[in-house]
Amino acid sequence: MKRGLNILITAGGTSEKIDDVRRITNSGTGTLGARIAEAFLASAHDCSITYICSASAVKPPSADSVSIVIADDVESVKNAVISACSKTEYDAIIHSMAIGDYQVQTITDETGQRLSDAKISSDIESLVIVLKKAPKIIALLRDLAPTAVIIGFKLLSYVSEEDLVHAGNELLKKNRSDYVLANDMKTVRTENHEGLLINKNGDYERASGKNEIAELIVRTVLQQN
Repeated sequence: MKRGLNILITAGGTSEKIDDVRRITNSGTGTLGARIAEAFLASAHDCSITYICSASAVKPPSADSVSIVIADDVESVKNAVISACSKTEYDAIIHSMAIGDYQVQTITDETGQRLSDAKISSDIESLVIVLKKAPKIIALLRDLAPTAVIIGFKLLSYVSEEDLVHAGNELLKKNRSDYVLANDMKTVRTENHEGLLINKNGDYERASGKNEIAELIVRTVLQQN
């Protein structure tokens, strides 16, 4: 048995509160994150996994070596990641969670009257919702975990492979990640989900299907440890 590894995985999608019953959310399900966790658990390594996810996200099987932390909005994900990294030195961070790009700043009605975050009446004819840019969680990871293998994710929709690789490379360089898994929305929800795992040299390896993507990510991390 090889030495144990500490792995941090984020999974699912975030949601931002409009009022007590309404949210702005995205399509992240956590399916791939759960597959990655399962692939680590099935490896020959002794892995301890911190799994930060939204409440509705797909989760890996319950195990003593898996700690699940629920975080639904960007701020709570940020706090959970910072807290986890302050307590544990991670060998790898796989940031697969679909983080919203914006948070709700203010909500007003058609007259400009600011509304509270209690349930907004459906009698109001129109709402003006002002969004502010959310913090980028991936931008924090290198400083929080200087020695970890960091894998970020880039999702685009119906673009060319050239554009997808370019976007993945830009994300990798900007956030000092080791790898980026670039994928396109046109295959994400299918059994033929394709991912391109891009390294710092700009080279990439292709995987097809969530299980194959998960195995590629786990194999890559284990080769670095």
